[in-house]
Amino acid sequence: MTTTPLTTPVTYRPTWSHFWAKAKGRLFLIPLAFVMGWYRLGESVVPYFVVLLVVMAAGLWVYLRTTSITVSETAVARRWWGRTTTVEFDGSQRGILCMLNFGVQNLGYLAVRDGKGRRLVLTEANWPGEQLLEIAQHARLTIMPADQVFSGKNAAAIVPGVVPLTTRRPVLCALVALAGLIAVIVPIAMLMAGAA
Repeated sequence: MTTTPLTTPVTYRPTWSHFWAKAKGRLFLIPLAFVMGWYRLGESVVPYFVVLLVVMAAGLWVYLRTTSITVSETAVARRWWGRTTTVEFDGSQRGILCMLNFGVQNLGYLAVRDGKGRRLVLTEANWPGEQLLEIAQHARLTIMPADQVFSGKNAAAIVPGVVPLTTRRPVLCALVALAGLIAVIVPIAMLMAGAA
């Protein structure tokens, strides 16, 4: 596949309209969490819920203001919260663009890794599919048909070494994270109970 050389770098920024279009299908989780919290804790859940909404809104605002992707002839770079990750297009890059099943919805998924081991993962939750396709074509990545939906494990089998473990084994990673959370919370709860 031939691509038109980029004479000047192209920069993409996430937009509220795209984020909302993709996120609104998952927003039922917020009122569901509120109802479950109300059932367990009653009115005392309201301040926590308000703080959660404020933190989420602030985080989204900062994300939209500080995130960008810049694609040049020789690399793609993502800037996020002041940190920049750059993957070089030096011929050693490998990657995949496919539709991935995220459980709640299917989204375009792009993962690319260069010969130095630097990896970049972008999803349609934050970036329009057309932008992901342009990046994948420019980087000469493996592009799967949009009507085929893959699991993280399937995508990793097509282009080994590119898809991160959190995508290949999401249930295992969630269990490890839960175990780590319990390991932190339980001793704190025991100390607080002992202090009381």
